[in-house]
Amino acid sequence: MMNACSQAGAAGPAPLSKTLSDLKDSCWRFLRPHTIRGTALGSTALVARALLENPQLIDWRLVFKALYGLVALICGNGYIVGINQIYDIGIDKVNKPYLPIAAGDLSVQSAWLLVVAFAVVGFSIVVSNFGPFITSLYCLGLFLGTIYSVPPFRLKRYPVAAFLIIATVRGFLLNFGVYYATRAALGLAFQWSSPVAFITCFVTVFALVIAITKDLPDVEGDRK
Repeated sequence: MMNACSQAGAAGPAPLSKTLSDLKDSCWRFLRPHTIRGTALGSTALVARALLENPQLIDWRLVFKALYGLVALICGNGYIVGINQIYDIGIDKVNKPYLPIAAGDLSVQSAWLLVVAFAVVGFSIVVSNFGPFITSLYCLGLFLGTIYSVPPFRLKRYPVAAFLIIATVRGFLLNFGVYYATRAALGLAFQWSSPVAFITCFVTVFALVIAITKDLPDVEGDRK
């Protein structure tokens, strides 16, 4: 009887701390951490470059605005990778079974709540802090991320369109938008510098290469 009671206890509800820990882990995997690192590193590098070009204009009060911008970028990133997972469950069960929706660790309803929250929070930050032009660029990035994954468009089915969308969002829009926003925050008109033009071109080409090579391990799931 004691053994039966211990087994029943073991089969009981999990502690709240474990439930919260599992939820946090699922949400973190849902965000695709490697894409967050790339977004954070790229945006930080562009901000630092703009500041190095104009050290006399550095104002530490702008740190909070930069942090708002980084949060908005991470939210946009979360929306794009999240909506892709929602519409790729079948493929991910073969190619990436460790992702939270494919693994059954996160429900589709919860995933939708997260992507809507990411879109609303990111847009709200941008529209209230960075003006209409950057807001337009941000919305363009969300739009491209949407038509990449969502039917009836689902442009990821077409290689050239898919590669161009990834290179545009991850390469050009991110670099140009961050550099433009930083110069605007410093009170400067936009102007390309040779290093930033090189960085933007390099990252755009690099994103294009990643977009092509990332499909290589996914052949089995794509066929199914």
